[in-house]
Amino acid sequence: MNIQPHFPEFPGLSFAKQEGREKETTKEKIQRCLESHVVDIKPLWSGDEKHRASVGANPVAAVESSIHRCDPPLHIPKLTIEKGKMMVLVGPNGAGKSTLLDAIMRRRNADFDSGSHGYSEGVHGKETLRVSRLDQEELLQEVKDVSTKEVLEHVKDFFISQFPVDWEDWENTNPDTNEKNEAAKTRIETLLSQVVKLFDVDLFLDRKVRELSGGERTKLSLLMVLASEPDVLLLDEPTNHLDLESIAKLTGLFDSYKRAGVAIVNVSHVEWFLEMVGENTLEINVKNGERSVIQSTSAYKAYKKREASKEVMKEPITWEKTPTKPLTGSIFEGEENTTIPNSPIKKATLPSISARDITVLSGQNGTGKTRLMEQFANPHSKIVHRSERVQTAYMPQLWPKEVITGDVTDFFHWVKQHCNPHTDVDSNRFQKELQRLGFARISRNILQKPFSEFSGGEQRLLWFAAASIIEGTDTLVLDEPSNHMDENTMLKVVEAIRNFPGAVILSTHDLRLMEALEKNPGRTRQGVGVRNIKLERTKDGRIEINPQQTSPLEDAKKTIEQSSKKAKRVKV
Repeated sequence: MNIQPHFPEFPGLSFAKQEGREKETTKEKIQRCLESHVVDIKPLWSGDEKHRASVGANPVAAVESSIHRCDPPLHIPKLTIEKGKMMVLVGPNGAGKSTLLDAIMRRRNADFDSGSHGYSEGVHGKETLRVSRLDQEELLQEVKDVSTKEVLEHVKDFFISQFPVDWEDWENTNPDTNEKNEAAKTRIETLLSQVVKLFDVDLFLDRKVRELSGGERTKLSLLMVLASEPDVLLLDEPTNHLDLESIAKLTGLFDSYKRAGVAIVNVSHVEWFLEMVGENTLEINVKNGERSVIQSTSAYKAYKKREASKEVMKEPITWEKTPTKPLTGSIFEGEENTTIPNSPIKKATLPSISARDITVLSGQNGTGKTRLMEQFANPHSKIVHRSERVQTAYMPQLWPKEVITGDVTDFFHWVKQHCNPHTDVDSNRFQKELQRLGFARISRNILQKPFSEFSGGEQRLLWFAAASIIEGTDTLVLDEPSNHMDENTMLKVVEAIRNFPGAVILSTHDLRLMEALEKNPGRTRQGVGVRNIKLERTKDGRIEINPQQTSPLEDAKKTIEQSSKKAKRVKV
């Protein structure tokens, strides 16, 4: 019986075999990346049979176990990762989250090396349990000069090759296996086709990995592991750089995987995402020189209330008064037919910004929000027309290399240079301000501490503290100002924005921040409210910049609901 396979068409891609040494090298690189992030583990149990009975037939389990790769070791009283369940992994930086994920995969010299532990069969009918992990920088670091299209071609070929079908002797060569493998091939092909459309990956198929934005790299990395037919998904920051709509689609997609019986473990700093996906909580607790894994059936919302963190700063941020009369009226004038270089914004109408406005820029990844904010922040911009005396303070979403590799003094000088390079304020004044604020990590040598040693939330609070003491600032331009922040830390940012007397232009997918600012935008903005300006891609690929009648929060909630429903229709 000679049956030829038929797969649904993958938009924009052809699957012709690659030839030539260069193509083979690319194929080998991608295969090596996938093999280190997608592992098959044979069912096993090591340890006490009573422990085995207590955890049931879960994909991954450990009882009275330890992981000794880190010092002190990570102790695990009881861990069960269940089929069709989704949990979030939480804990302070350096607590051992990566160590635990590595041990689950049995890689990088990490394993459950004492007590009882084991693995069961997967949900896809294989003899092994497939564990797939998202670690986007590792997944893509060797293929920076390869196009998105070529990466996905090799990913598709790699995973489909693992499900061989004998077309020449269909009936006599284990027909059950043939049927299962044929079904797996069809699922992989169909899934890739659907998710490419879902996350708009078809818009950047021809671009090389190094040319992709952070959000686009996250989407590509997600596709690479989602196509692996996983039984267990370990996702380390799957929301990295994603816009609100993409995060909502991800939550809906997870529901499809759960229905298929896949177990999912998430690590993320996006609070509302964790609240949506956190059915159970897995916490790494560091106390009295010991580390332990605490599993709870409580949802993440309950955990967050119970484990409210200490405040990073005790006092509110106050702002240096401008030496001249405060600005009024329009401070940035909108222009028609504006094109911003190295961005998708071409022949668009820019928004006007008034003094004391809070303006939220919203829109999907790749619509040019960051490039637009850079123009607002650039005092020498020939694209955005600003009033005289306007001084901006810009917080980028990603710090430049000289900041990440420097110390706190280097960071302060970078902030000063980009706010007001002519000010007499120095780093000693900055240290005194940190002392006044009661910054949790303050010490005599804080100015010499490497900036990278601070958490993401602390780094952004350091920016607010530095910018607040530099006189003359009329406008804050903030790209994701509450990234990597817990509730208490985020509220300090809200307080700083409310206290700032000038205009604020910001981009955020943090629902908490939107809600707090809409409830109270600050004393100088009573009755003004929060403006919502959306960057939208038209059918012909242009970007329009449109003021919205709905508030940022209302618009965001509607986007989440619609995007999540759309993703739930994906077949896994």
